[in-house]
Amino acid sequence: MDKRLFTYRFPLILTGILIWEFIFWIAFFGFLLMMGYFSNSNVGTQMGFKNEDALPYLFLILPLNLVFLWFISWKNKRFNAIGNHQIQSVMLSPISSLQAFLKFFFFRNAIAFIILAMAQPVFGSKKVTGTIESLELIVALDISSSMNVKDIDDNVSRLGIAKRAMVQLINNLHGEKLGVVVFAGDAFAQLPLTMDYDAAKMFVGEIETGMISNQGTNIAAALQVSQKMFTKTKSSKAIILISDAEDHEGGIDIFLNQLKEKEIELSVLGLGTVNGGLIPNNPDQPEFGYKLNPSGTPIVSKMNPELVKSLASKSGGTYLISDSPYPDLTTLLENLKRMKRTKVKTISFDVKQNIYQFPLMLGIIFWILFLILPQNINLLLDIWRRKRVKN
Repeated sequence: MDKRLFTYRFPLILTGILIWEFIFWIAFFGFLLMMGYFSNSNVGTQMGFKNEDALPYLFLILPLNLVFLWFISWKNKRFNAIGNHQIQSVMLSPISSLQAFLKFFFFRNAIAFIILAMAQPVFGSKKVTGTIESLELIVALDISSSMNVKDIDDNVSRLGIAKRAMVQLINNLHGEKLGVVVFAGDAFAQLPLTMDYDAAKMFVGEIETGMISNQGTNIAAALQVSQKMFTKTKSSKAIILISDAEDHEGGIDIFLNQLKEKEIELSVLGLGTVNGGLIPNNPDQPEFGYKLNPSGTPIVSKMNPELVKSLASKSGGTYLISDSPYPDLTTLLENLKRMKRTKVKTISFDVKQNIYQFPLMLGIIFWILFLILPQNINLLLDIWRRKRVKN
């Protein structure tokens, strides 16, 4: 009995693996070097990987080789443990070292090229046309003394609820430029237009009614200052006015008309209850009592829903009236999304060309070969030998 029919030719398989590993790694690193992957220069086209974290997985191929060689060695030892040749021929079927090597060869390469595809190699560039959905948003916040009223929640003032709503709004922004205006009897810009949302939330947290000494609710001044904060770009522009709508100044209509002419959309969030509440002299120390009118009667501040509706109607905008400690801003957020979709800017830019398809295709080919070819290798070899004998 020929022993080679039942044992793997370990030295030959080991030699084949070492030769292929040498060729593969030399070719791989040589290709990267040729394509400029290791170059620090910014001149010329260079190869790169979008997901470089996947590259170290390539080195799992090395222990995979060891596992395969150990398996071959184990199979040979198992055969040699059977001393009787007749028993060997009965218990075992002939094996092919070439078939075993090819099966592992195809499997190993399939894994290697799939890992390379996962790393998403990029090379060269292609021109891509995209759109920028741009929106500039100003939040005008009422910080008049009436915003200290706690008619919605016994523990939180209207201003506290307004600031809570602003943080909720900021958390739902994605790429919009945000600015903040505070107003009472006067108005001024608290935060210029920015995309730094963390800074915006910090500024919102510091807003207090004492920031403006001139009391009142000058909505006209708030709209005027808000308009001046916008840039001259063609992006969509919007103002969200948050107030209890106790207007004491008037003169709003002229600025509402300007908003319509400039296509600046106004949304109004009215906070408070129709029953209202007392205005504390000091929001931090309620024991100091409440504000009184000239006759000595406590002033009751009530939210004015009619003014909220009027502002939205005259400007062609939207409104939301809330007496909830956690206002539902769904309507306002949907309106902002709609505005971003209506005005967009088309741009062209170059991006790296992703070529993951090539290693993926090679990986699939090797995987198919792993599944179908080695099982038929002996049959193919027999056919080839018979043709040679006939010739």
